[in-house]
Amino acid sequence: MPLLSIIIPVYNVEKYINDCLESILNQTFSDYEIILVDNASTDNSGRICDKYAANYTSIKAIHLKSNLLPAGARNAGLHIATGEYVHFCDSDDVYVKDAFSHITNLLKGSSPSAIIGQFICMPEKGAFVCNDIQLDPKIIENSNSSDMAKYLLSLPNLLCTPWRLIVKRDMLVSNHIMFPEGCHSEDEEWFPRVICCSDSFSLLTEPFYCYRPRATGSITSIKTYANSKSHLTVALNLLRFLKEKKYTDNRCHLIYSRVRFLLGLFATRVDTLDTEQLHESSDILERNRDILAMLSDIPEKIDLYNFINNYGEYLGLCLYRTFTIEKTLELIYGKEQKDIYIFPTGYNGEGTARILQQAGYHVKGFLDNSEFKDGSQINGLPVSKPGILNNRSSDSTNDIFVIVSTQSPHAADSITRQLKDFGLSDSQFASRIY
Repeated sequence: MPLLSIIIPVYNVEKYINDCLESILNQTFSDYEIILVDNASTDNSGRICDKYAANYTSIKAIHLKSNLLPAGARNAGLHIATGEYVHFCDSDDVYVKDAFSHITNLLKGSSPSAIIGQFICMPEKGAFVCNDIQLDPKIIENSNSSDMAKYLLSLPNLLCTPWRLIVKRDMLVSNHIMFPEGCHSEDEEWFPRVICCSDSFSLLTEPFYCYRPRATGSITSIKTYANSKSHLTVALNLLRFLKEKKYTDNRCHLIYSRVRFLLGLFATRVDTLDTEQLHESSDILERNRDILAMLSDIPEKIDLYNFINNYGEYLGLCLYRTFTIEKTLELIYGKEQKDIYIFPTGYNGEGTARILQQAGYHVKGFLDNSEFKDGSQINGLPVSKPGILNNRSSDSTNDIFVIVSTQSPHAADSITRQLKDFGLSDSQFASRIY
């Protein structure tokens, strides 16, 4: 039995998969198996997988007949994995040099249920960018699952993805932790379930993984109704998980925080739902009616629940869609002739921009602090760093109105302070908290 099973879903990544695999094969540590799951690729990815499997006994390649999204591919890989520990790697990312030496030292030294790793981010131009935050090894290594949940709640900017964790395979199997198939937001369900079911943790203090977000073509870069449906479905899955486990400690708060986040993402695209999609979404809510009342226990107000609770699933969802649009349009009442910017990009910002544009308002563009997004375009709108505000004359600066669009009041406060530093007055910006 190898120490580590590395499971890699593969779909149309012929430009990236070689780099990913070579970053593993070039490690000094070799007590691993690599499971490549070709997710019905239409390019040369499957053939590349077969070539590597033919040349290396540590590599297995399996081919799915139809695309099961990353969730289904990961589950297929886990089904045949034999390692003591499992790591899910994305096929367009790479491992840091000598990372496996650090991993094996931790695994053999303390045998935790899960290892949490630090990472570096190297995005393509215009892609989503996320900088890692420094984690505290003392807190992590002395934590049980409730303690870890509490620590994660104190880190609102922590990126929570499967590749961040190296997990005991027996723990996943015994707790029936799989990825929710058919969903695009599988990470959001899997990660908190692993945290809640693990009983010990260790930290890789040095970055072991290089996250390489793509501007186009990756699941992360695409936003459709399928994503919105997934956000709703996974939020409800987590509520059901919480009901089954009956957590009353910090794990309960962690689950509720992820549910709140996912419903916020759903809210950013509810304006795009057509009649058929509204019916399908209301059917999902109706099938989960027995757990919807749990939303009332979340400290932050959930507008979606209030509408559904008062008007029923379908009508409540329709009224909620109208509410979301009108609440956004209220922000620019009396500001219609201003140069309107949305700050920052992402689900929330893009949702706000779309609502304004569909209502006939002219949006000048996005503001974002990311150097990687500066100069790119999102949905036809230019993205600029907020420093462009300094390049305008005093008179033209007075013609600016910025909508700060985010899920986090803390992040909104930080951005509004930044806008004030650029000389904008309180009347020149407003916050849209989803």
